[in-house]
Amino acid sequence: MKLHPFSYHAKTTPAWPYAVTSVADLPAIIDQLDGLLIGGGFLIRFDKFVAENYGPPSHDIHHPTGYWLTPALMALARGIPVAWNAPGMHCNDVPAWAEPLLRMALAESAYISVRDEPSKAVLSRYVEPGRIAVMHDTAFGITKLLPAAESEGMQRMRKLARLWKPYIVVQPVRWADDGFPRFLERNAARFAEYHLLGLPMGPVLGDHPRFFGKALPRFTQLPFWPDPLLLAEIISHASAVIGYSYHLAITAVAAGVPVFTSVDLAAGKFTALARFDTVRRLASLPESGADVFFSRLGKTAPEPAAAAALEQLAGHWDRIAAAIEQGRTAAPLSFNRFWQTLPALLERAATGGKRRD
Repeated sequence: MKLHPFSYHAKTTPAWPYAVTSVADLPAIIDQLDGLLIGGGFLIRFDKFVAENYGPPSHDIHHPTGYWLTPALMALARGIPVAWNAPGMHCNDVPAWAEPLLRMALAESAYISVRDEPSKAVLSRYVEPGRIAVMHDTAFGITKLLPAAESEGMQRMRKLARLWKPYIVVQPVRWADDGFPRFLERNAARFAEYHLLGLPMGPVLGDHPRFFGKALPRFTQLPFWPDPLLLAEIISHASAVIGYSYHLAITAVAAGVPVFTSVDLAAGKFTALARFDTVRRLASLPESGADVFFSRLGKTAPEPAAAAALEQLAGHWDRIAAAIEQGRTAAPLSFNRFWQTLPALLERAATGGKRRD
């Protein structure tokens, strides 16, 4: 199976790890596709701020549904099977204008999965709940792509960064009142046994060394941002990771690396991390103390829950493959009915809900 990635803007190597086609070209290409995969990631959303200066390539493409909802509708209108690859949907509401479109897209999709219960709760208003599977984020499968022994890229990175001691990956983010900077200063002598590697997870989201403040000289930094697999390999060899990134935590859990996060594990997508024993909140450091923190450091075998996630993901990918192998079908009847009602919907929207007979 050949994957053809799409996003708002086209990307090419070597500036990007792989080639990406702009969604502006999707209308001309879609008839060549045998299936459409939506997600994963925090994708099912309607809020306008996704990232700084991040928007569609054309004002004619709606933001942000232009990179997830309209591609799904475009494929379904041609009878191309659509599968939802465990994206997330939380912390934002579905506007009234989008409800019929979302309902139609979900109803006609061959396979629907989301990565957390809050996402399922929202989408269950628009399709039968039994059709939505809650699936682990597919990033749990990252360890299948990593080498058993350190790669040449990893060895070069160690030399470049002079990482001879065990190291802790720290995401350079704006720290909330979780006490980590103060915890670091109070336990400077014990942290001296480790390198602190300041490693951005998503520079586009604002990761920056300035957030280390006065502690900045303590941190080792790389003069480049690693490609995805090297970034995952660096995380997988750490003694611990500290930060708020969801996929930083997943990569570490999958590799048996302890996680200390600044997020609330009882909210949104992060609820999916609460089941893992290797994930702890930074806010608990003042109560648990330094001894508990340092006793948890060190890479171990992945916990049983992480192994179970891999097994469940294997079934998930089988279901996606089966959905695509079904092949094209006739355009759904619901789409023809929608085109029939579209002028009336547009007129009511333009006239504030009043009919003009």
